[in-house]
Amino acid sequence: MKKIKKTPGPNHLTNYEKKYPVANWSDFKNYNGGEGYQCIRNQILKDQGGLCAYCETKIIDLPPHKQRVEHFHAKSDKAFKNKNWALDWNNIFGVCIGGDDSDKKLHPLPENLSCDSHKNHLFNKKQLPEACEKFLVNPLKMIATPCLFDFHKATGELRPNINTQKHESKKNDYEISEELLKKSIDILNLNCDRLKQQRLLILKKYNQMIAKARKRNDKECFSKISALWFKDKWQSFFTTRRLLLGKHAEVFLSKIGYDG
Repeated sequence: MKKIKKTPGPNHLTNYEKKYPVANWSDFKNYNGGEGYQCIRNQILKDQGGLCAYCETKIIDLPPHKQRVEHFHAKSDKAFKNKNWALDWNNIFGVCIGGDDSDKKLHPLPENLSCDSHKNHLFNKKQLPEACEKFLVNPLKMIATPCLFDFHKATGELRPNINTQKHESKKNDYEISEELLKKSIDILNLNCDRLKQQRLLILKKYNQMIAKARKRNDKECFSKISALWFKDKWQSFFTTRRLLLGKHAEVFLSKIGYDG
């Protein structure tokens, strides 16, 4: 999970919201043959560097039925008369389908659901409110640097970075604290076996690259791997790769002006 920077409006959704402020999400998806929805979907994925907003798997090249648009704050929330969460440009992200398509024998459900699939699972069980902001960090509110997570190489788990101080957000009413990050990992189930195994594959590949570089006595290997992994926006499991490369990743990301 990383910071996301959205391209500001106006766009098809903001224009639609202005014209039809009380419409719902289905209305927008079907409006004008779905042309506006498809443009919005493409923009979301471009803004996110092709990654799922939560687990960071690469989804931009997947078929449409393996991608979806997620509402961070439940679009069903009608508590505020002047707030339509369904049509709020800053309330939507592109996500994977959260393990719904995985091999159920290898990765049984619901314990291997992740991202909005697990979030909705908790919501349906009344274990998460529609207004989830106090329980789940919003990628738009995250800081880009330093990284707010640690990677546990023995298990493939993501954990809160306990060395990171609390970061206040002027745009939000809560602190991005260790507790909030822990809750976010749990709500999105980012440490399910399926995702841990995928992160460990990144670690295995990284170790192989380093071993080959050492045999060649390649002293520039870390900067080369940083360029390979981060010069284009972005490869899968961005945060895992960033944490594996440590200071080398931070130097490269600083040079390219990384801010989400």
